[in-house]
Amino acid sequence: MVFELPRYNKCCCCIPLKIGVLLIGYFSIFMSCMTLATISWTIFTVSKFVDNHQNQPNPEHPPSEIKKVALGLYLTFAYYLLVFLVNLAINIVLIIGAHREKPNYLRFYFRATLLMFCLSIALVIVTFVFMGFIATLPILKWSLTLLVVMIIVRSYYLVLEDREKPPVYELQPYVPVQQAPLMA
Repeated sequence: MVFELPRYNKCCCCIPLKIGVLLIGYFSIFMSCMTLATISWTIFTVSKFVDNHQNQPNPEHPPSEIKKVALGLYLTFAYYLLVFLVNLAINIVLIIGAHREKPNYLRFYFRATLLMFCLSIALVIVTFVFMGFIATLPILKWSLTLLVVMIIVRSYYLVLEDREKPPVYELQPYVPVQQAPLMA
């Protein structure tokens, strides 16, 4: 059974595909940078918390429990960093491909975003295990957004590939029409 993705003519029902793809790329770069900054700050805050509570133990939470929870957070945040660094890199490729109208770059972005979609599903699972259901909801929303973005970018690279194809009549070989002989 084959499931074919839909093909759009416009982004968000009113924006031309090229502008929509560029907006997606620039917005994704901005959000990836903001997420990377937030994750870096959170890693710093967790390490500072662990250092402070190592010297001043809390009777409710022994240092071994704090270190165990911190390790789970470090692993989760490391995975976040990996995913969003890859996301940043492929969105740069998207912007270059959209500006230069290179379907190969957009096809690469589509395939890389398909990989990112799989990574985001794994991120949903990791976040659910280590951080809980509430922390999972933004990642789940991001995963569904990736699915829509893939469809829009695929639609644009199919438009670019259609432009590069020669018209059908140029592909057919020329066959001269034979005329009936004139009366002699």
